[in-house]
Amino acid sequence: MTRIATHLLAGMAGLALTGVVHAADVGGPFRAPTVVQPIAEVGSSGGWYLRGDVGIGINSVPKFSSTGPAGIDANPAASWLARGINDTPFIGVGVGYQFTDYLRGDITAEYRSATRFRANASYPRGPADIAYPYYDGDISSTVILANAYADLGNYHGLTPYVGAGVGMAYNKMGDTYQHTSFPAFGTYADGVLGSSSKWNLAWALHTGVTWDVNSRLKLEMGYSYKSLGEVGSRELRCNEAGGVVTACNEWLKLKNLASNDLRLGMRWLLNPVEPRPMPAPVVAKY
Repeated sequence: MTRIATHLLAGMAGLALTGVVHAADVGGPFRAPTVVQPIAEVGSSGGWYLRGDVGIGINSVPKFSSTGPAGIDANPAASWLARGINDTPFIGVGVGYQFTDYLRGDITAEYRSATRFRANASYPRGPADIAYPYYDGDISSTVILANAYADLGNYHGLTPYVGAGVGMAYNKMGDTYQHTSFPAFGTYADGVLGSSSKWNLAWALHTGVTWDVNSRLKLEMGYSYKSLGEVGSRELRCNEAGGVVTACNEWLKLKNLASNDLRLGMRWLLNPVEPRPMPAPVVAKY
């Protein structure tokens, strides 16, 4: 009897062990503990920011227009011989908001320092009488734009972007000196086109790349194309013999003012969300 009971207990133990092994193989309730890695919480760059920029504007040659009864445009035989304008240093500031990781906008104010322009023309007055007026002046601008940008993803701390802006440009033309020579007579005349200013619609297209220095500071290297409108002078005042100054029925205008800007800038986030450290792994209970 004892021998039979011993054999029965041994058989039952063997069946139980076989069941446990089988249950482990098919994913039964007896499994080893599982380590679950948590998802890291990454900080956002959203919120208000301040910005500052410096750069150089490579100006496109504007269209010169000399109007009035004595202007270049009034004489069908007259023509512009040469026109040019220097490049423009500028400085800008602004305030903006990062709406999402891919969309931001700002309002900027930019001062573009006075830059020199020059032009000369041929003005036939008769078969053997050609006058050659020469113009020398400067223009400056203040530009206010509302801008929107699309950030195209962050790649190891570098974020390329594109954007556009629209606003106003306040263009000012300083006193423009005019010197006119008359080779057929060996004489010349001097005059001054008085300073004037004008508000214009302005717009811009932007592209560039941003470098994340840290959670607060971002540096930018960018390019912008800006259209700034036009500006004109007051009437030409001619210096006659004996110191007499008279009106000479001519006005000078520069149209299609535009610039290809290369700039370096920085953005300072006022309330960045710092990245949170990854917590310890979570061990599932069993």
